[in-house]
Amino acid sequence: MIRRRSALVRTLSALALALSLAGCASGVGKRAEVPEGESPADLYVDLATEYLQRGQLDTALGRAKQAVAADRKSPRAHYILGIVYQRLGDRQSAQQAFAEAVERSPKNPDYRNAWGAVLCANGQFDAGLREIQAALADPLYQGAEVALMNAADCSRRAGRRADVEPYLRQALERNPGFPPALLALSRLAHQRGDYQSARSLMTRYSRTGEVSPEALLLAARIERQLGNAKLARTLEEALRKRYPHSPEVIEL
Repeated sequence: MIRRRSALVRTLSALALALSLAGCASGVGKRAEVPEGESPADLYVDLATEYLQRGQLDTALGRAKQAVAADRKSPRAHYILGIVYQRLGDRQSAQQAFAEAVERSPKNPDYRNAWGAVLCANGQFDAGLREIQAALADPLYQGAEVALMNAADCSRRAGRRADVEPYLRQALERNPGFPPALLALSRLAHQRGDYQSARSLMTRYSRTGEVSPEALLLAARIERQLGNAKLARTLEEALRKRYPHSPEVIEL
């Protein structure tokens, strides 16, 4: 009983800490100077990135377009344009921009992963997975866990459920504290009724400092299934207070 209560306290404390930190997270990257001899698009790419980090999407789009106009051969310009379009929900334009980036720099795994992810989002699952796998084939790729997460999501969208969990576990092998994979695996464990595993994964997720409406709702549901009604109510109240307008509040 003591061990059980201790685990519950750790879970709640970690989630509460994550809640307190989430509202303080901020920061915008400083604009980098363009070294001599680099593309004239680079300054606009840096500006677009800065506005994107600030959430000023319209301004970011304008700067990204300026980057492409300054140097249509720059893969970075097309890549940042694709990211902005993706944030704006224009997946077709994002797909085209990422394709342009890959055409100009086919060995860049970030570009191939981004193109693959948007292909999957547009329903082109086989083509998308091929691009993601091409990114993962680079042994030096630093963003492999992101690509594996995209592969898991693409497999889920394609109805290939047996492939989802292996991709997520591979992502955790690359980065044991990768929040999206921890949350997704916790959700899968909850869906199959393995509530203890779901809690363990959720506890690991909370220790990363990440927090989201989805995570709070899932944590509350896990605790209810385990018979911890008081903790579940605390998590639900945190969800209502922190994210009062989120769709997850309606599901409570």
